Amino acid sequence: MGCGASTKVHEVVIGAEDKSPGAVEKPKAKTTECDDELRNLGSDVGKIGTCGTPCSRAQSKMSDTPSQGARISMRMGTKSGFDIVSHMKKYNRGDHYDLVVLGGGPAGVRAAVEAAGRGHRVGLIEPKGTITGAPTGSHSKCLREAAIRGAKTWQEVSDSMSSAVKAASAVASRQIKTFMIEVLHGSGKLLDANAIEFSPADGSQPKSFSFDVIVIATGSKANRFPPVDFGLPGVYDSDTIWAIDRIPKHLVVQGAGIIGLEYALIFKKLGAESITIVEVFDKVVPMLDGALQDACKRTMTDVGIEFVMKTKFTKVESLSGSSPEDPKIRITLDSGRVLDCDTLLSATGRSGTTKGIGIENVEGLKTGRGGFIQVDDDCYTGVGQVYAVGDVVGGNLATIGQAQAVRAMRTVYGSGLVKKERGICAKPFGIWTIPEIAWAGITEEKAKEDGINFGTVTVDFSRSVRGCVSQEDGFLKLVYHAESGKLLGVHMFGENSCDLINFGAEAVCDGDTVYDVLQFVFPAVTYHELYYLAAWEAKQKIMHRGAKNLKAATTWQRVEIALQSYCSEQGKAVKDVLHVAFKYFDADSSGFITPDQLRQALQGLGMQISDADVTDMVVEATGSADDKNIEYEDFLGIFNVEVQRADAGPMPEASRVVGLQ
Repeated sequence: MGCGASTKVHEVVIGAEDKSPGAVEKPKAKTTECDDELRNLGSDVGKIGTCGTPCSRAQSKMSDTPSQGARISMRMGTKSGFDIVSHMKKYNRGDHYDLVVLGGGPAGVRAAVEAAGRGHRVGLIEPKGTITGAPTGSHSKCLREAAIRGAKTWQEVSDSMSSAVKAASAVASRQIKTFMIEVLHGSGKLLDANAIEFSPADGSQPKSFSFDVIVIATGSKANRFPPVDFGLPGVYDSDTIWAIDRIPKHLVVQGAGIIGLEYALIFKKLGAESITIVEVFDKVVPMLDGALQDACKRTMTDVGIEFVMKTKFTKVESLSGSSPEDPKIRITLDSGRVLDCDTLLSATGRSGTTKGIGIENVEGLKTGRGGFIQVDDDCYTGVGQVYAVGDVVGGNLATIGQAQAVRAMRTVYGSGLVKKERGICAKPFGIWTIPEIAWAGITEEKAKEDGINFGTVTVDFSRSVRGCVSQEDGFLKLVYHAESGKLLGVHMFGENSCDLINFGAEAVCDGDTVYDVLQFVFPAVTYHELYYLAAWEAKQKIMHRGAKNLKAATTWQRVEIALQSYCSEQGKAVKDVLHVAFKYFDADSSGFITPDQLRQALQGLGMQISDADVTDMVVEATGSADDKNIEYEDFLGIFNVEVQRADAGPMPEASRVVGLQ
């Protein structure tokens, strides 16, 4: 059956005409407007009319030289078959995407790969010509590696950075090709919750695309505050520092945050003659535990970096003769001090990159403080199918942004299990200073603020076998619940801290205790041994009822065990003889024990201790370094006994009471 009488008919001659004498004219085949449609679709689609029956031209062509499309047509031979092939072609070449990702950073690439890996068509819009999937801070990491490897010239630094960029680009390119992600070089601006305008980087005519889902991953940008003039030669922020092509001689850093500290130490390692960090507040990286802050400042001061705290810029200007090749900058501080330098790095925080991407065209899409897009735990904005991940929502770390991207895509395209999974509660953070700093969980200061009954323990690298071999400086600090031993925070200072912190972060997140850590067998001669040493010490402190000094607590426990031995022989309880034992220590019956009396009493029991040990024992008993003597109540508290003044009989010989001789 043909295409139907109601269809327009055109006269078409199939094949070449034969004009030779005597030739019989070939009949003209009738075809329909279906053939016009087929010509537009191309031979790969298959020559099938809209009615579902192969038309004469298609039949002739098939019988002549069957193409791939013709073979598909003969196999399918129905209108539905034509519709399927037509739709599939438009799906892969049309102007509609299952997912559009705005931004080709680490979070954006991860979102694109996650969706494309599930078979969805993905368009990735990125203004940069090369997609590396590298984080904002990758520049400082490249510089750091160059410095550690001993680079002394800018050419050596540049070669190291070029090598890193090339490698990162190759990794990203391989993923993009593997999962057939369509990269659109240019910028994108939302038109509404289902459409975006794409402006190609080559300046050609803008195009509009529709989408089912969009992920905004535009990252963050450096804050710029007056009076810094960023148009002056030698003045950079944390974005434009990528353009520097020399090692500064005299560097001033505005801001004692993560970025400022990283670059200060790196440029010092590369050979900068002088570096001054100017900070408006009184702390460096305020989110750090106090121990990490102190270690960081001490390390930087030791290498000649100067800190000027609680100070603002009042003026930044170029001096006479300043040029891009030889910058000369003068900075005036609010204290009146003047700093001359050839490089100024302003590192005063970052804010979400949301301007110019059409946020205002999507009703209900909200931004908060710092221009960061507001999202829920699944990175959903609450509008249509619009998601946002990474720095643009305040993710701060590339790995956090990537985790957000995966969660968002699983929410959209997954089975629903992601809704039942518990998110990571203790995210690990790292600072690539020299040496590294890393942490997870709460700080000691936060524990105090929250009124938690906590304890801390600090173990130096030198206490591990690896530390003895490497001779590297550093430490691990644990913050734990003083009763249950639950890990609350882990803080590290030293090389490889950014790698070592992962175990601690997982332990904090899982609610592990120091006892759980002690059950874990770590690889030999690694810094992971620090976790075991710290957990063991924390356990001892818990056993000694929150001991501040283990040696002092152990000495008191020796006294307690000796008393228990005596009482066991006499059939008495320790609490029944404590008031008698106190009389032995309180030689002058004054009602308190002085350090000298404590030393003499312990020596009389055969225990030789130093003056420092005696001081620690007093502090351990009283709980305060300000108390110089041990009251009767403090003495009972050591043995966890409430005050009871009932007379328990005559005082036995000291040697029999404590059983030490």
